[in-house]
Amino acid sequence: MNTALSRKELAEIVGYSYHQLYNIDRALPRDRKLFVEAEGEGKKCDLAIFVRRWIEYKVAYEAGDETTLEDEKARHEKLKADKTEIELGRMKGEYVSIAEVERLWVDVTGVVVNRLVNLPKRLAPQLIRIDDADTVEEILERDLRSALDMISKTPLPGDNALLTESEDNADDA
Repeated sequence: MNTALSRKELAEIVGYSYHQLYNIDRALPRDRKLFVEAEGEGKKCDLAIFVRRWIEYKVAYEAGDETTLEDEKARHEKLKADKTEIELGRMKGEYVSIAEVERLWVDVTGVVVNRLVNLPKRLAPQLIRIDDADTVEEILERDLRSALDMISKTPLPGDNALLTESEDNADDA
């Protein structure tokens, strides 16, 4: 005949509270449950099965195969803290979305490429009458620098009003 004890008595034996042990048992698969009712004993649990499975659980835990509820809670809290830190960093402008940056640079390079492609069409009427190579060079350099300067003055994501304004200015020029 096996010895049968209540769940609270089993918890006292291993030095855990009943709730801690209950949470551990609840997380275990059916074939590894700690609380197995002894036959003919009502709600009392089989001590032999409990001890064997408790040892298996602790060995697996020490080997790193099992995580306790407390470990999972701590990991979850760390993830929440990391998420909060990232959100705070975004609000402070320390972090930006990769998608926002990519979208911004696609827009900016599109404007710059458009401006450079249209450069010959815009400058040809001005340059046709100029015989001085230095003056032609100045005009070309001024327009090229203006187009490239747009990249250096590109606002960061979240500053969409500035981007729209710089695109409007580029179209006017």
